[in-house]
Amino acid sequence: MKTGRLSRTVLILIITAAATTASAKHVYVGGKATGCFGNADTACKTLVTGIAVSGPGTITISASGRVKWGGGAYSGPNGRSACIPDYQKPLQEAQGIAHGCVKNVGALFGVFVAQSWVQQEGFQPFDATKNLVQVGIKPGGLILVGRNKKLQVKEAGTLFLGINDDGVQDNGGRFSVNITFSAY
Repeated sequence: MKTGRLSRTVLILIITAAATTASAKHVYVGGKATGCFGNADTACKTLVTGIAVSGPGTITISASGRVKWGGGAYSGPNGRSACIPDYQKPLQEAQGIAHGCVKNVGALFGVFVAQSWVQQEGFQPFDATKNLVQVGIKPGGLILVGRNKKLQVKEAGTLFLGINDDGVQDNGGRFSVNITFSAY
């Protein structure tokens, strides 16, 4: 009898493990990884591929570290406030704000892009509105990730990560980012 219960318990655990797909990834996001969102410049770099997922499920992100931007200022993953006239940061572009005071300069941002879009010929993780690439990412999907974020995704796709800054030629540092995905 005990052997039968044990077998059923093991079988249930195996089925549960098979039904819940989980994956994890660690990436570094350098201070110039803006995807050319905001005021683009020649020093901007492509967004960093965070994790590709089969969806649907939950993506959990945690970040640490710091990046240097604008005249030697530093910020952690949540960014910091600054009033910078005539410059548009990536998250401002996502909200349709031209310029002004920003609460999260240098913060970690992300964008989840559907697998069907990522697989299009010519896709690159750059701002699609600046004619830099054939197929890119529209700014409206950018979100503040900061130090911690959970995203519910409804489909297969890829999370890309970047830094909320422009004019990145003087930027440095990086964020260390841990990402996990749990399917449901």
